[in-house]
Amino acid sequence: MRKRYSKGFNLYKYLFYLLLTFNLLAIGYFLYEEKINDVFGFKNAPKGNYLLGIDVSEYQGVINWNQLEAIKNEGALSFVIIRSTAGKDHRDRFFTSNWREAKKKGIIRGAYHYYRPNEKGMEQADFFIKNVKLSPGDLPPIVDIEKLSDVQSTKSLIAGVSTWIDRVGEHYGIQPIIYSGAYFYKKHLLGKFPNHILWVANYNKVKNPLVDYPWSFWQYTDKGEVRGIKGPVDMNVFKGDFIDLEELLLK
Repeated sequence: MRKRYSKGFNLYKYLFYLLLTFNLLAIGYFLYEEKINDVFGFKNAPKGNYLLGIDVSEYQGVINWNQLEAIKNEGALSFVIIRSTAGKDHRDRFFTSNWREAKKKGIIRGAYHYYRPNEKGMEQADFFIKNVKLSPGDLPPIVDIEKLSDVQSTKSLIAGVSTWIDRVGEHYGIQPIIYSGAYFYKKHLLGKFPNHILWVANYNKVKNPLVDYPWSFWQYTDKGEVRGIKGPVDMNVFKGDFIDLEELLLK
């Protein structure tokens, strides 16, 4: 009788600890998810096999890069994309410091150019090249095109963007990334640049950006909150894991 009680007691004890371990793991995962949400301040981040990142410009002001490094070390920040230039003559006021600090903190970085639709593509490409020195481990150069021109046709605008892509791609030896809003992309750019990497913006609460073209980066909100940055921040996901992301980087 005593043996049977002992065996039964051990079995219950085993089941108890097994259930306790399961619950602790579930709670730990929940807290990790909550920590990610707390870091980014936006609980509607897309779910899936994604890496989280941000993009910044002079509009974010002075950034506390020590805080971003801590977030990276927590596993909640995988990359940062930084505005470098706009048009043929504007260098982002905080590009130098942001670009330098991202490298120092070991955060994968990318530089993007805001394309002014009323200016020539070649002039804008040369200005970007003059101001941006890419290194192995950086993301490919990025062009941000989201508006039509007031002085030229859409066909001429597309030709200018193509000139920017060709000139910059030849200089750095890698195909640039195209950034655009989902609606603008589908209406004006879809099919114009085959085999490019797409970074799409869509802030609607959808499961994917819905652009009819394979995307790699998705800017899903412009109202994120990140420790170390005052004010709202654009939030992004990369579709894939670190191996996939590293395949895109300059060698």
